[in-house]
Amino acid sequence: MELITFESKAYHELVGKIDKIAGYIAKCETSASVEKKEIWLDSNEVAELLKISTRTLQRLRKDNLISYSYLRGKCLYRLSDIEKSLRERLIPSDPKTLEEFRKKYMLHTTRQF
Repeated sequence: MELITFESKAYHELVGKIDKIAGYIAKCETSASVEKKEIWLDSNEVAELLKISTRTLQRLRKDNLISYSYLRGKCLYRLSDIEKSLRERLIPSDPKTLEEFRKKYMLHTTRQF
């Protein structure tokens, strides 16, 4: 076994750098896991957040302007798909709608808990 010695100051600097690297990796892992978590909304939630009727939402589905899935007879939408449709202007909205949509969703979910 080989023994390497160096000054205490150098050792503490090395430990500090290792801690920074470990913190960065942990931050990247948590942000990646949050991004991978998909948020699903039902028709009423989407209509409320977009300020449209459920009938308008049905028309958007019929015209293939918004992606959706059926689960046990219930229509569900991914939040990321709705945001994509807003960005691509497939859903009529003003420029602030995408940011407002995200804020309203966050407020909506925090009020439920």
